[in-house]
Amino acid sequence: MTKVLQEHLMKFLEDKNLIIVSNRGPVEFSRDNGKIFMKRGAGGLVSTILPLVERFEGVWVSSAMTLEDAEVALGYPENRLPVPLDDPKFNVSFVVVDREVYEDYYSVISNPLLWFLQHYMWNTPYGPDIDERIYDAWDKGYVHVNREFASRVIQEVDKNDKEPLIMLQDYHLYLCPGFIKKEMPEVFLSHFIHIPWPQRDYFKILPEGMRDAIMEGLLSNRILGFHIDRYCNNFLECCEDSGYDVDYEERSVIRDGERTFVKSYPISIDPESIYRTANSHLAMEKEDLVKRLKGDMFLIYRTDRADLSKNIIRGFKAYELFLREHPEFHGRVKFLATGKPTRQQIREYREYMDKISEPVDDINRRYGNEEWKPVEYICRADYELVAAAFKRYDCLLVNPIADGMNIVPKEASLINEEDGLIILSKNAGCYEELSDDVIGVNPFDVKETADALYYAVKADMEERKKRVQGLREKVVKRTIYNWINEQFNDFKKLI
Repeated sequence: MTKVLQEHLMKFLEDKNLIIVSNRGPVEFSRDNGKIFMKRGAGGLVSTILPLVERFEGVWVSSAMTLEDAEVALGYPENRLPVPLDDPKFNVSFVVVDREVYEDYYSVISNPLLWFLQHYMWNTPYGPDIDERIYDAWDKGYVHVNREFASRVIQEVDKNDKEPLIMLQDYHLYLCPGFIKKEMPEVFLSHFIHIPWPQRDYFKILPEGMRDAIMEGLLSNRILGFHIDRYCNNFLECCEDSGYDVDYEERSVIRDGERTFVKSYPISIDPESIYRTANSHLAMEKEDLVKRLKGDMFLIYRTDRADLSKNIIRGFKAYELFLREHPEFHGRVKFLATGKPTRQQIREYREYMDKISEPVDDINRRYGNEEWKPVEYICRADYELVAAAFKRYDCLLVNPIADGMNIVPKEASLINEEDGLIILSKNAGCYEELSDDVIGVNPFDVKETADALYYAVKADMEERKKRVQGLREKVVKRTIYNWINEQFNDFKKLI
C-alpha cells in the first residue's frame, strides 16, 4: 500500500514546482569546537515531505533559526543553500532577519501568545497582558517576518516555469498566504495547522485587529487543513464571528467571492522508519539500559518535550496518588520519564522545566529506598532511548492538556513488545481515532489518572492484547503517506 501511495505522489508532482514553507526547516546548523555542522531537522513533517522535495528538486523556505543558520545562509547568493552540499538534490531558501526581530516573531508572538492561546494555557485572570510590548512585537516581529517569508516564496515561484504548489505549515505563518495572494492572485495556496484551533470565545482573547489579520491570511488559502473535525468546526465558528459567509455542510468559507475549503487530515507515522529506529544498533544498546531500570517491575513510561501543554507535573502527581492509595505496589512499579528542554528563551518554559523535578524528587524521597527508586527521569534528547522504552513499557502515559494530534501513541503501540496499555488524554487530537483501544482520561483529573494507572496495572493479558492489536491495526492502515495523499487528492480537484 505504501509503495502505491508513493507512486501516486510522484506522478502528481511531476509537473509541479513544490515549495514547502515552514518556520523550522529540513536542515539546521550548530557549532562544535569552532566548526559548523549540518544535521537533519527534527520532526515528522521533515521525514514525510523531504523525499518528495529531493525527488523533484523542490525548495524549502524556512527561518534561519540559529546564528549558525544565518551565518551559513549569508554565504550563498540570496541565502539559497543547495542540500546536500556535495550532491545537491534540493534547495533550502533561508529567511534571515535580525535576531531581535526574530525573537519578537518567535518568542513573543508565536510562542507564547499564539501557542498558549491554541492550547488553552492562559490563566486568564493573570494573563495575557496584551500591552504595547505585544503590539510592538506583532508589528515589528510577526508581521514583518511573515512579509519576508511571502517575498521569499514569490521569488521562488518566479525562478521556475512549472506550476507552483505552495504548502505552508503551522501557526508561525498565519499572515504569509495573505501577503502572497496580494502579489500573485492566481497562485494555489494550502496551509496545514498542526496544533489545535481554539473555541470561538477563547479565540477572542486576541485583539480584534490581530484576529482579523489572521483570518484574512488563512482565508487566502484554497485549502486549510487541520488534524481533526473538531478543530475545523472551531475555525468555522471563528470565521462566522468575524462576519464571513460559512457553509458548515461543505465546510468552506467565502471571502471576496473565493472559497476556502476547511478539511481534516489526521496525521500519522511512517511505520518503516519507526521499525528501522527500533532495530538500530543504538536503540538495541539503549534497550539494555531500559531492561536494567525495569527489572521485574511493571514499567510506566512517558516521553515529552518540557512544554507546559504536555501536562507532565499532573502526570507525576497522579503517580504519587497511585502510590499513596496502593502501597501494595511499592517496589513493584517503576515510572520512567524521558524528555528534553524546549523554548528555554521563554520565561514560562524555563520556570516549568525547573518545576518538573520537584514532584520527581518528592516521590523518590517519600516512597523510595535503597532497593527501589520509584521514578527515573532522564532529561536529554535521545530518540533511540525513546524507541527502546517504547518496546518495553507496560503502560504508556500521554496526558496533554491539548495537542493537535500527538503521534507518540501511534509510534509506541507499533513497536511495543509487552502488550502495553496506553492512558491517553481525551484532549489529544489522536484520541478521536484511538479511543476504543486506550484508557481515556481528563488531563486535569489527577484522581482519574491515578485510577487509570491502577486499572492498567491490574488489567489481564487478554484485554491488553486486544487493545494493542486494535491500535496496531489502525496505525498500519493509515500511515503518513495517507495523510499527504489525501491533501494532494484534494489539491488536484482545485488546481
